Amino acid sequence: MLKAYRRHLKTCPQRAKGRDYKFCDCPVWSDGMLHGKRVNQSLDTRNWDRAWQRLRMLEEPNCATGPGDPPRQTLPSVSLGSAIETYMNDARRRNLRYSTLTNYQRTLTGLQHTFSSSEVRSIDLAMLDRWCQKRAIAPRTMQKEIQHLRNFFRFAMDRGWIESNPACRLRKPRADDVPTLPFTEEEIIRLFDACDRIGTCNLPATPYIRRRARALLYVFLYSGLRISDVTVLRRAALNPAKGYLTVRITKNGVPLKVKLHADAVDALVSLPAQNPEYFFWTGRGNPKTCSKNIWETMHRLGKLAGVAGVRPHRFRDTFAVELLTTGADIRTVQKLLGHESVLTTERHYAHFVEAHQQLLDAATAKLDFSPKPARPLLVHPGEHRRRNAQ
Repeated sequence: MLKAYRRHLKTCPQRAKGRDYKFCDCPVWSDGMLHGKRVNQSLDTRNWDRAWQRLRMLEEPNCATGPGDPPRQTLPSVSLGSAIETYMNDARRRNLRYSTLTNYQRTLTGLQHTFSSSEVRSIDLAMLDRWCQKRAIAPRTMQKEIQHLRNFFRFAMDRGWIESNPACRLRKPRADDVPTLPFTEEEIIRLFDACDRIGTCNLPATPYIRRRARALLYVFLYSGLRISDVTVLRRAALNPAKGYLTVRITKNGVPLKVKLHADAVDALVSLPAQNPEYFFWTGRGNPKTCSKNIWETMHRLGKLAGVAGVRPHRFRDTFAVELLTTGADIRTVQKLLGHESVLTTERHYAHFVEAHQQLLDAATAKLDFSPKPARPLLVHPGEHRRRNAQ
């Protein structure tokens, strides 16, 4: 017979109470004789009830978990690293955006670094709670990471590696910060002025650096593209004669175009070509390196212009907010931004839609709780004639 016990960690304050003490959060192990052999192995969980269930499954692999339940098999042994690698390969196969893949990889790499020796079936809610508490990130970033965890464990659950999704019970933190901070008109003017002052140690390359910075500002402001898309922006996507920039191809194969300002078209056309195929990427090395260089250029422009918090995504916010405040429909903005659902656009930008506020004002204007004079009692005409006849 096997027996479950707590294998106390060195840091456990209850370690002196012995292995029979079970009211702590240390890993649960099994010990005893099984089929004539000595067994002393981890049950890959810290939950006592789940440990007893796995202990029973070790003794009788095809046993039922409860009265009337069908027989069940032991979960396969899949390491966390192997599960993450399989998940990321599947994400690449589905042709997800480069930025989406990067965000997934960042979250799951942090998870793997913390639980490197664990199996995916051993990760439970308590472990994820502790992992989230140690993450020194903003609440809004934590919201996104929890969603990434839910997607990953749903993937593992669909493949039979785990019984349930532990990340579904994680509570997302409340984000009180303002999600969207568009640039003001004055800040944009100062940023463009800073393009003529940005420099580099390589003096012969300074004119190109300045023209490149100006072209980047124009593209970010007038296209609403993400930095990952701007990095690999192709010259073939621009139609200089008509001023159209193809920002993406929709699911039905139709190109989605945005009309650029004439100054933006001129800045792109006049930008010297380091690569005949791309505007900003040289075509050599990893595009991620070019994205970091673009991010650094925007940060330097912000310092020169005296504008705080300059980052590429704020230009995307400015693009969306300017459209909405000038009367554009929110579904039009959704298509230009490339959001899969209009709910995403509403969550970030609905408070800038003037039409929404007008509807709210019209609805509340109809409310009137002031005292009103008493109304005369209405008597049915037939009832009035019957009373007169009497």
